[in-house]
Amino acid sequence: MLGRLYIEKFLFIRGVELEFCEGLNVITGETGTGKSMTLSAIEFVAGKQGDYEEGTAVELEIIKEGESVILRREIKNGRSRYYLNGRGSSKEVVSAILREHISLQGQNEFINLLKEEFQRALLDKFAQLEGEVETLASLYEEWKEKERAYEEFLKKKEEILHKRDYYAFRVREFEEVGLTPQDYEELKRREVAIKNLEKIKKAISEALFNLYEGEGSAYERLGTALKALAKTESLGKEFEEISKRLESLKEQLYETYISLKEALPELSEEEINEINEKLYKVQRLEEKYRKPFQEIAKEIEQIKEFLKNSEAFTDEEFLKREVELAKERYYEQARKVSQKRLEASKSLEIRVKEFLNELNLERAQLKVEIEEGEPTKFGIDRVRFLFSSYGKDFKELERVASGGELSRLFLALSLILPATPVYVFDEVDTGISGESSLRLARFLKKLSKKMQIIAITHSASLCAAGDKNFKTEKEFIGDIPFIRVKELNPQEKLEEVARLMGLKTEKTLEGAKELIKLFT
Repeated sequence: MLGRLYIEKFLFIRGVELEFCEGLNVITGETGTGKSMTLSAIEFVAGKQGDYEEGTAVELEIIKEGESVILRREIKNGRSRYYLNGRGSSKEVVSAILREHISLQGQNEFINLLKEEFQRALLDKFAQLEGEVETLASLYEEWKEKERAYEEFLKKKEEILHKRDYYAFRVREFEEVGLTPQDYEELKRREVAIKNLEKIKKAISEALFNLYEGEGSAYERLGTALKALAKTESLGKEFEEISKRLESLKEQLYETYISLKEALPELSEEEINEINEKLYKVQRLEEKYRKPFQEIAKEIEQIKEFLKNSEAFTDEEFLKREVELAKERYYEQARKVSQKRLEASKSLEIRVKEFLNELNLERAQLKVEIEEGEPTKFGIDRVRFLFSSYGKDFKELERVASGGELSRLFLALSLILPATPVYVFDEVDTGISGESSLRLARFLKKLSKKMQIIAITHSASLCAAGDKNFKTEKEFIGDIPFIRVKELNPQEKLEEVARLMGLKTEKTLEGAKELIKLFT
């Protein structure tokens, strides 16, 4: 139960502490005195967003099995701070604990009942289908994801097939060169070596030419010199010795020529032509793609990987079958959920009818209409609540239900579903008066034996039914209005019931006494 609510500072409320009882707690007050601020203060602790001023602080106490849990939220330095039993906590933890124990039913929530999505969620909650609907949502996402992949495949198919043709040409063009990057590097090294050998060959050939092979070579000139010295034999032994040295030099020169000729490198024209041809092909590729051969080779590897992976694009049946299987799994689960919704809808109609009878709507009925619609993550059902105040000609809620009928229908649905230990209702009696108001008060009084109820109301009947009553009042400090909430003693409660019945007179006071007796 909600044991205590301490509003340290919230909007126009300052320093108000309310102690609630286990049964029916009723909050009344003149129009404009901030009755609904009590609910808003609880919503503040639950994490509701808003423009709250610095120092705003609300604390509440939840009592469960004799143990007390203190939840608090405050605004400090412009930021929200949450506390659990006096220690810092998070919004998620505090909100989860509060909403596990307290159900907040504000005036604005009645409008949700008119939305088909809200109606479907209510039916699923009543049928305890939340887990199965979560499974259904997962199957729906899986189906749609595979469907998106298949549609994306179809969109890209032509583009990919076109790329395949172009990429296959790129691979053939590269393979015609017949070189790997490693081969290319080795070929370049061989080319440099050959160029060096050609330089060496040219130098040796030039030396051979000058030594022996050319006209006027050193060998020829030595021969000419020896012939000239042969004419000087009669001149003496000195010139004969010189001639012998020249003859020896001529022989050495010839031997040197032979050695040098044997050292002349052999060069294969066929190899040179082959190297030049391959290098020319590489050069053409580099010029065409404006990239080094090594980068082109890397691109070709990526292209080959693409061509390998894109083989799947030639067979769309696999993806198509994946979509069909995912769709079948979804519809199988959706049909199970539909059947359970149909079964639960009949039970819900009966339960609502029982509650509406107690709320002075004996002929009114709710009809849950389930039609097949477009598949969504919630299934293939379109769930709509239809209503009739006399049991015939059922129509959508917004077309037939009055404010009072809608309030009572919402109350019935809220209490039929798995309940929290505490219900807080804001103006649950909107559009209700007379006998209906009395029956509503009796109904809530009866329910308060099973759960704690806090009702913000302007109904005299509900005020009379309260086990504990509070009243909001506005007072001014200077020009600034402040709201205070006080607990009413029996006399004050009597006077408040009389005020809500009309002008406070002896007659209304007597009527108030009679009304209060009905609930004691």
